[in-house]
Amino acid sequence: MRSNAAAPLPIAAFHWHCLRRDLSNFALLKHRAFDGFLVTMQHSGTHWLKYMLSTALALELGLPPPRYVHNDSSNDFIGHPKHPRRYPQAPAIASSHSVPHAWFDSRLLRATLRLPPYVVLVRDLRASLVSNYEKWKARYDVPFKTYLRGDPRGRRYIFDLWGGLHFLNRWARVRRRFPTRTLVLRYEDLQAAPVVGLAQVFEHFGVRIARAHLEAAAAAGSKSAMARLLDPASPVTNIIRDDDRPPAAWFDAEDRAWFDAARRACLADDFGYDWRWPDE
Repeated sequence: MRSNAAAPLPIAAFHWHCLRRDLSNFALLKHRAFDGFLVTMQHSGTHWLKYMLSTALALELGLPPPRYVHNDSSNDFIGHPKHPRRYPQAPAIASSHSVPHAWFDSRLLRATLRLPPYVVLVRDLRASLVSNYEKWKARYDVPFKTYLRGDPRGRRYIFDLWGGLHFLNRWARVRRRFPTRTLVLRYEDLQAAPVVGLAQVFEHFGVRIARAHLEAAAAAGSKSAMARLLDPASPVTNIIRDDDRPPAAWFDAEDRAWFDAARRACLADDFGYDWRWPDE
């Protein structure tokens, strides 16, 4: 019997379900009335970035900063497009994990509709997969090897390899067509220089924030500071990773070969990442 590790890549199914989702997801076309739109790949540091951006806005405007690091607190400043705005004096910034509709790439549509500038947060897909598995492994109830093979239909897992490839491909295409309206920010670059990353986001959205407030927000977003601001009433308790093993440690030789084959076959843009494994 063929092992799961040696099963053929579901390339045709992946492209079919990408097309189906690209033709059915109108969310970003529907929700346009914003000064800026933050779109994040799942498990790319969404809580962290939203918390720092929200803290900087609160300091700049003299408003109460987020009480906790959870999204519910940051939503006061940067929330789901359907969330009511708590502070009308703050810039209208929305957030989402969404991939855009196929029409989103239309230059004719862009000339007809006003769309906000977009900041897209991405991360090394291997790290995002490990983070998602760590958070939801009790719910998935499968070994990492099984989870890694994913479900191109998008039904089995909250986020998986195929969902990550689809997200990266769609936003890579949007950035190629509309580079001045689409800022891609890598988690790893934000981690290395958070003040620089925050400044880039606000500049792209046309929002002025004092340097001192950016620095204070970055300090508030340190791992130790965020650990003290976890909401004791929230059911989401694993925002900050407890397992400090590098993502590569989760992948055995078969897993690496599977991931590499899927990436080479399906990923349209490498986003500047070095996809080699640490011991190569």
